[in-house]
Amino acid sequence: MTSGRVLNVGVAALLLMLAAYGVLSAPGLAAHWRAGLSADLAGMALFGVWLAFAGWSVTRLPQTTDARAWGVFAAGAIALRIAAAVLSDGRVSPGDPHWYLVLAQGLLDGHGLGLVEPYMGTRAVALFPPVYPLLLAGWGAMFGLSTAALLVLSSLLDLASASVIVLLARRLGAPRAGVAAACLFLVWPSQLLDAPLAQKESLATLLVLLLAYGWIVTTGRMREVVLIGVGSAALALTQPGEALLSLLFALLQWRRLGFARVMRIGAAAGSVALLAMLPWWWRNDALLHAFVPLTSAGGYSLWIGNNPAATGNWMPPPHALYGLPELAFSRAAGGLALDWIAAHPVDAIRLTLAKFVRAAAIGQAGLKRLAAMRPGLAPETGALLLPTLHGSYVLLLALAGAATMRLRGCGTSGRVAIGLVAMCFAQLLLLGAPFEFGERHRAFVVPFLLLAVALARERGGARVPTRRPAMPLRSGARATI
Repeated sequence: MTSGRVLNVGVAALLLMLAAYGVLSAPGLAAHWRAGLSADLAGMALFGVWLAFAGWSVTRLPQTTDARAWGVFAAGAIALRIAAAVLSDGRVSPGDPHWYLVLAQGLLDGHGLGLVEPYMGTRAVALFPPVYPLLLAGWGAMFGLSTAALLVLSSLLDLASASVIVLLARRLGAPRAGVAAACLFLVWPSQLLDAPLAQKESLATLLVLLLAYGWIVTTGRMREVVLIGVGSAALALTQPGEALLSLLFALLQWRRLGFARVMRIGAAAGSVALLAMLPWWWRNDALLHAFVPLTSAGGYSLWIGNNPAATGNWMPPPHALYGLPELAFSRAAGGLALDWIAAHPVDAIRLTLAKFVRAAAIGQAGLKRLAAMRPGLAPETGALLLPTLHGSYVLLLALAGAATMRLRGCGTSGRVAIGLVAMCFAQLLLLGAPFEFGERHRAFVVPFLLLAVALARERGGARVPTRRPAMPLRSGARATI
């Protein structure tokens, strides 16, 4: 069995395993969110309506330039986002959506990038990476930080991500697949519920897509190197847990560019990234008198993910750490986590795998966040939205698993799509699951799964003749692995 076939089978098996776990988890999730038969039936009906709209978008829009059809899609997508905003408006969301608003408002008020973290009992100035708070503050300075303003910002970021999906698909020789995947992304249920909130995942997903595109198209030209370098720095300073992706995407290009050339491009892009991050390093050194390359949250996040009660989701730190200075707090929390891992290595491995499977196979994060908002929502909301949120994601996993096997015969474009999905899951296992790890940490994988499914649908699994590759393989060619 060739290495490419091993990768295909491995990715397909992983996706189908996650889909099976999602199916098996559905009864328990339904029981948790159940609010009566009428709410359950309404939830299934809502899922059916969403499926019909998504199916129409995928089958109709890639084939037409009819303004009426695109107008219907735009109206539907906008209506769905407004409905999500109505659910969130006037409510305080716990966790990051709240703290990013606090950070942005602090910047606007002239207090700098920092906040008093109530569970740490100290002012933290490098706990949150800077790029998203700075973007949010700049946006807020012009348009405010209302729910409507946040909805527009997130929607613009999602539109930009959809545009990059289209560019990726064109590079793979499948423009219609790009349109289908982009349209689905814009109405994807988890994206809709994130849109009215200060969620950095919309920005992180855009940066991941740009990095994938940058590595796929690069031949070493300066503008491509700058895109990769700046994109890598911006991603690392938006979501540090995804910083490994640029390197993983680079590894996919060694057959097209050659190992030496990939190394040269990577070194040049790395130099650009280091220059882009220098201001953050200087600032942290001036405030904390220490080198903090990305964030001070590493030790804290490691403890959240590795302790006797860990589930992968956020949890309050030990009270004994309360009041320690920011870096001392992180070092102490990380030390507790490492001690526990050293004393319980098998449990730590089992916990990491369990965190990965739960976060990568379940689709209820938006519901949990809505349920935690204050004032709260009606109990029926969970039963109404669960089928659409969880059902759409599990269906995507199953379709992507099947698509991975069909893409074996689609030549270079199929290998690229499978490779991107594989690297995304490698990132989750290597630098995600060992730390705090929930559903939001795998949000960037969704557009690549959508693209794989759309590409397999367009190509229909037809095999490419072995004597003539689907795309040229020289330096000026389109992407290959």
